[in-house]
Amino acid sequence: MKKNKKSVPTEKKFWIISIAVGICLVVLSVCFFSNADKEKKEADLLDTVNYVKVQCSTYTHYNESSESKSLLRAIEGSRQVSKNIAAEIENEKTLDNQLLKESAEQLWLTGIAILDIDGNIVCEYSTNESLLPEIKECAEKEIVLDTASYDEKVYAKRINHNDGAYIDMAACTRKDAPGVVVTYYYTSAEYATNYTLTIQRLLNGYRKDRDGTIIVADEGVIIASNNTGLIGQSTTDYEAIQKLKDHADSRHMMGLTINGVRCHGVMLKQRDHYIYAYVPDSIIFQTLLQNVIMCLFIYLIVVALIWMIYRKSQKNILIIEKEKEQKYQKSLMKEKSRWNTKHQRSFIKIL
Repeated sequence: MKKNKKSVPTEKKFWIISIAVGICLVVLSVCFFSNADKEKKEADLLDTVNYVKVQCSTYTHYNESSESKSLLRAIEGSRQVSKNIAAEIENEKTLDNQLLKESAEQLWLTGIAILDIDGNIVCEYSTNESLLPEIKECAEKEIVLDTASYDEKVYAKRINHNDGAYIDMAACTRKDAPGVVVTYYYTSAEYATNYTLTIQRLLNGYRKDRDGTIIVADEGVIIASNNTGLIGQSTTDYEAIQKLKDHADSRHMMGLTINGVRCHGVMLKQRDHYIYAYVPDSIIFQTLLQNVIMCLFIYLIVVALIWMIYRKSQKNILIIEKEKEQKYQKSLMKEKSRWNTKHQRSFIKIL
């Protein structure tokens, strides 16, 4: 009975210690895994915004270079048209729509407009008549008409449309008579989208439910985001951007609350753009519970093994003690038997 009473407090003490250690383990694992998840997400988020920053710069340089090359081709086209017209006039040909058509087809132009020094259109040709009002409005500007007064002066401009299409226009002086030669080439939105590097196309590869929300803004307007519903919005109307601006830090994530949701985010400034990225805590710590449960499960297995070893050792101890008790009882029986035999002999002798 003494052994049983002694084992009960020992077992109770074992389970109290195990539960206390388990609680401490849960607290420590929550702290450890939450910090690890936060550091990992911070590194991923900084890598993402830095990559987007570099790509924004690369895309900007590429598109600016592409635009410059296109405008240079437009300038060369306008000069070539001016030479063609002068040559044909010398050959006693008339400046008419057919002559402009031949030059446009030769140089792959959308249209040509010939203006006098006052900006009046002398002759014109276009494969897209809907562009003529826009070209005429631009050609009547003083800076364009000034090219008529200087042989080496040229004018070039890209006219962007809201749908993504654009017109590359160039102007130079006429060589056959006082005036201006205006040439232009129209690029459709479909072609521009396929052959122009856009930041939006870059961000389309990032998933909101995995990488958080990434925003690129320029001049106070959101121009690209992996959340397409934000594109075109003003940065002053977006809560997350304003909070990230107030606590701008390019090295560490900062905590913020957006519409009642706890998030962490960063902000970086590129030459022409501001880059913002934030991710909800639900994404940062989405594996926290799983890791804590796994840690607790391993601990329970260890406790169960220790308990099994303890119980087995206790059982072995009981068996050993029982065997000792049996041996002791046998020895007592033998001693008693010897004592009885001895006294019986003594009694017989007395008789």
